[in-house]
Amino acid sequence: MTLYAVEPWSDVVGEMRGLWQAHFREVASDQERAPLDPDLEAYGRLEAAGALHVLTMREGRVLAGYLVALVWPHLHHRSVSHAFFDLYYVRPAHRRWTAGIRLFREAERTLAARGVRRMMTGTKLHVAPSGRSLDVGPIFRRLGWVEMERQYGKWIGAW
Repeated sequence: MTLYAVEPWSDVVGEMRGLWQAHFREVASDQERAPLDPDLEAYGRLEAAGALHVLTMREGRVLAGYLVALVWPHLHHRSVSHAFFDLYYVRPAHRRWTAGIRLFREAERTLAARGVRRMMTGTKLHVAPSGRSLDVGPIFRRLGWVEMERQYGKWIGAW
């Protein structure tokens, strides 16, 4: 049975860290130039400020997935509480049927319950090393999300 719960970052970060290497290897681009090096202290400060929303997906006691969102007013729309999705991941063995959709729906429900009015996220456009598309835009559209803008990146400076 799959259970979803909002849990404190400080309670689950250890379990989540066990999944980060697989998550990173699957989805991160430019892995050689931008190694996985999360700022755990910053996450702790966000948790202390009440700005971190951590939703877990468990099969029994096993952490099968997670979604981490940063919650605060948008700098351009300070009267509107926003959730900016930072991380979302479901272990490959647990990706069946609607697992990801259920994770996003539960995030929407729990974020709305804490007063969030708008959620924002991105999706990868490249393919995983396995050849699987990482673009979850079709899932977001199915859930009523609309594409709002595109992000671009450029490496600068010497390497």
